[in-house]
Amino acid sequence: MPVYEQGYEDYSGPRRSLKLRWLPLFRDELTPFLKKRRFIILLMLALVPWLYGIALTFLHTQLGDGSGMKEFIAKLPVVDEKLFAMLLSNGWDLFLLFIVVIWVGSGLIARDRRDKTLEVFLGRALSPVQYLWAKGLTLGLFLAVFSLLPAFVLVVFQVGLTGDPWWLISHSRVVWGTLLYSVLANGSMVLFVLALSSLSRSPRVAGLLFIGIVFLGDMGCGILYLITKSPTVWFFSTAKEVSILADRCLGVPVSAHLALSTPFSILFFLLMAGGGAGVLALRFSGRRVLR
Repeated sequence: MPVYEQGYEDYSGPRRSLKLRWLPLFRDELTPFLKKRRFIILLMLALVPWLYGIALTFLHTQLGDGSGMKEFIAKLPVVDEKLFAMLLSNGWDLFLLFIVVIWVGSGLIARDRRDKTLEVFLGRALSPVQYLWAKGLTLGLFLAVFSLLPAFVLVVFQVGLTGDPWWLISHSRVVWGTLLYSVLANGSMVLFVLALSSLSRSPRVAGLLFIGIVFLGDMGCGILYLITKSPTVWFFSTAKEVSILADRCLGVPVSAHLALSTPFSILFFLLMAGGGAGVLALRFSGRRVLR
């Protein structure tokens, strides 16, 4: 039947709220990564260090009461704020976290600029804020696998195996400290990577910029520290700043060679988050990102 002979029918489908119009974009960004076996294996590898904490809980609660066992258990670390800070900032997880940031974050905006799909997203009923929210939430969700998810699992195992819910009260900093660390570290990282991705049409260029800033910056700070022996040089090291942040959020004394003052640490994450947000505001104001 020709189009001009067709009548109109009332739409009987669901009416979606305009506040949730970013959900399809978020789903389309998230789904391809969940279908990649190598990516899932990478996320599973990030959980390996946290098995150490679960094993400690098991040994403290399930071993026998013999004198030999008690002496062995007494020498083991306990599950507390110090252990959580160590697990949050261990080198293995930080390396995998940066790999995920490059893998996922470098192409979040650059890919849309290259494929000319950014014009489609911003030309429809999707505002720049909703577009950036959907993109940032995708990366933030994967970064939570390195902090919030394993910390929650370890807390559940600790309370469940010990049968002591008061542990959660006496060690409440484990909960709010981990949450604070995740908001500051992951939030700053997301804004920073989105800004890098918006500066180029090539995900490879954005990834190389991040590698240069993070990995080469850390190597440069290590060389400067060997020369100057001053902890101030770690201000430019993303990995060390994240490690220092984990210690401070969990209330653990910072190592002597990383004893960077608290104002410097706060300034670093303010510059990372504020700089990223500022670049994104300039890029998306007046749709300059389309040029």
